[in-house]
This record gives sequence, C-alpha cells and structure tokens, in this order.
Amino acid sequence: MRISDLLRPEAVLVPLRAADRHQAIAALVDALPLGAAGPANRAAILSAVLAREASGSTAIGSGVAIPHARTPHVPTTLMALALLADPVGFEAADSQADSQPVNLVFLLAIPAADPHSYLPVLAALSRMVSDEKLLRRMKKAASREELFGLVSDFPL
Repeated sequence: MRISDLLRPEAVLVPLRAADRHQAIAALVDALPLGAAGPANRAAILSAVLAREASGSTAIGSGVAIPHARTPHVPTTLMALALLADPVGFEAADSQADSQPVNLVFLLAIPAADPHSYLPVLAALSRMVSDEKLLRRMKKAASREELFGLVSDFPL
C-alpha cells in the first residue's frame, strides 16, 4: 500500500492560505474526496477533527501536524495534505513541537468501524517527515502536482 491509495491529487492544497489551524483544518476537510455524501458529512467530519485537536495538538514537530479523527462518515481512511502559504500555530503541548509553527499538514479521516487502521498510516507519515531531505523538498513544493509526486509512492 502507498500514500496514493489514501490521497488523491485534488486533496493536495498548495499553497493553502489560512489564518489559523481551524481554517487550515476546515480547508483540508473540504478537500477530502467524500463523493455524493460529502456535503452532508463534511460538518460532522470537521467537528470530529476539531474535537480531537481540542483534546491535544496534533503538531509533531519540524513544522508538521497530522490532525485526524475517527468518524462513521467515511467508509475508508481518507487523507488530505496542505502546504501552508504562511505557517500557523498548532498550540502543541510539547514545547519542542510548539517551537516551530506548522506549514505542512496531513489530515486523516478514519472510519469509526476500523479504529486501528490509521496507526500504520501515522507511522508511515512519521517516517516520511523524519527524512529531512524529503521534508525540505515537500516544504519547497511549488504546486499540487509537485507535492503529490513527492509523497504518492511513499509506502504505508
């Protein structure tokens, strides 16, 4: 399995202009490929992600955050990705993760019926962003196509 099994090119936002983490998360939820049920489910998914974020920041350091939530409104794990035009604070409790505002955000919507399915995805994203060379290239991507190309073949 690869990142491209969860992430579609149209769910990659470069550059995303957001004033704060809530705007960034809302834009990423809007980018999720939800199909015909999308309009009815977006608000519920956004509420779930924001509730999870309120319980503890999903910033992981190096200017990266991975907001996520389990929800009955998706049949399979879905991902959206944004490179922010200007970094925003994600108010991490960990002072190291909070020392740098976030400019790269991966959002995951996880099916409630399969609550552990996202753990390998989180592990893969952590491995991906720990590759400093790849992370620098991702943060310098000039387009959706370039950023998607950098991450799409990464193994899960």
